[in-house]
Amino acid sequence: MRRLRLERREFLAWGLAGAATALTYALWPRKAAPSPLLRPPGAQDEDDFISRCLRCQECVRACMTGCLEPAGREFGAERMWTPRFSPALAKCEFELCGRACALACPVGAIRRPRDDEVRIGTARVNREKCIAWAQGKDCLVCHERCSYGAIEPDSRGRPRVREERCTGCGACQNTCVTCPDPAIVVYPPGSSPGAGRGGKQGGGK
Repeated sequence: MRRLRLERREFLAWGLAGAATALTYALWPRKAAPSPLLRPPGAQDEDDFISRCLRCQECVRACMTGCLEPAGREFGAERMWTPRFSPALAKCEFELCGRACALACPVGAIRRPRDDEVRIGTARVNREKCIAWAQGKDCLVCHERCSYGAIEPDSRGRPRVREERCTGCGACQNTCVTCPDPAIVVYPPGSSPGAGRGGKQGGGK
C-alpha cells in the first residue's frame, strides 16, 4: 500500500473540506434510499472504513470508469459523503485500473487486496422481475457479461449466481435489460434483500 506523509494543515484541510461538503449535502431534500450501499473494492470492513475516510472525494475523482459517487444522507449521517460503488453508473474494473481508488486515498481507508480476493458483494437474481424466470423468455445478458463465470443458466436457461465466484463487480446489474429496475442486483457481503424488497432470490442452489 502506498504510504503518504501528510502535513497537519493538509490533513485538517481535507477533513474540513469533507465536513463542509457533507454539511451542505445534508441540507438537500431527502430522497428514497438507493439500496444497497456498496463500497469500493478493499473497503469492505465498514467500521474501519467509516472511521478512516475523510470524505475528501479523491477516490471518486480518481475512478476511471465513473462507478463511484458520494453517498447521500439517506444512508445515515455517519456515512454521508463517503464513496459508494454504484453498478448503475458502471462496472468496477478493479483488475484493469490498478486500483486507482486505493492509490488516491490519502489515509489508506481503501486497501488493495489481490484481485482474486476482491469481494465487493454478491449478485442476486430477483425471480419476480427477471424475464427469464418470470416470463419464460430467453435472456442471459447477465451470464454473457459476467467475466468470472459466476452466472450460469439452469436446465431451463434461467440465470443462477454461483456466489463463490462472484466478485460483485456489477457488470450484470449494469447491463440487465429489465426496466425500470434491474432484476439482478449486487448486495454487500453478508447481506441480502430485505423482506418484501427483493422478491424471491436465485442464488447458487
